[in-house]
Amino acid sequence: MYYGFERLAKLKKDLRLFAEIRATVPLAELKAMRAAGMQEVQIGIEALSASLLKRLHKGSTVVQNLETMRNCEALGIANISNLILHFPGSDAQQINETVRNMEFALPYRPLKPVDFWLGLESPVWQNPGAYGIKAVFNHPYWRYLFPASIIKSMPFMIQAYRGDLGYQKKIWQPIRKKIRDWQNSYHALSQGPSPSPILSFRDGGDFLIIRQRRFQTEPLRHRLVATSRSIYLFCQHHRSMRRIRSQFATFPEDKIVAFLKMMVDKKLMFAENEKYLSLAVPVNPERYI
Repeated sequence: MYYGFERLAKLKKDLRLFAEIRATVPLAELKAMRAAGMQEVQIGIEALSASLLKRLHKGSTVVQNLETMRNCEALGIANISNLILHFPGSDAQQINETVRNMEFALPYRPLKPVDFWLGLESPVWQNPGAYGIKAVFNHPYWRYLFPASIIKSMPFMIQAYRGDLGYQKKIWQPIRKKIRDWQNSYHALSQGPSPSPILSFRDGGDFLIIRQRRFQTEPLRHRLVATSRSIYLFCQHHRSMRRIRSQFATFPEDKIVAFLKMMVDKKLMFAENEKYLSLAVPVNPERYI
């Protein structure tokens, strides 16, 4: 897939490219995109809740979303992706899961909040009852463009519906606030003549230093040595617990579990279904990833 981008890079032109991509795009392809002149991408993230991603039929996971967001941050590609709000049928558990997972995304460019809209022939439109939708019809705004006879005779791309929209607007309020706080902290931490990544690491060969910058307070520094360093580097691509245990078979399993838990508690790694991802970006991405 990235052969075309390699050919673009060989043109030696100062291109400014934009692409819509999936969260499963591999790092090698992202690097080829960046070398060709990719400046901005819109990743099909849409949600940071595992169950919501399933209801959205995304075919991706939260850990994949975070990995691609991190890779874009490391490569200097502006991620202008969306987070869908007011998705019909959402519940408090999914909101709480989203709030929790957003904590791990704070070092990266904030997602843009976008209200859910019902598209013609979308999975929700095809099975509205499964999402608590009671009626589907052409959006009222179409009446400003077409006469009533036309609106009644054919379906349009943007639909409207009756359902739990009032309830959704209420329970999604904490997400809106969280995104505003995310935007404010990211903007503040990204200012300056030579801003550094919010969460980054430097590798000294037999030790690794993680720098965790924080909004309106002093940064934290974490030093990893020996096997701890190796595990953190190994998990730059998300790894299952089975893969980690196999890779470090001589290291006691209980110590691996304790280390991973500590890293997740400190928001230096993310865990989902026993898959682990290191969140810090390398200061020199060309060397490490």
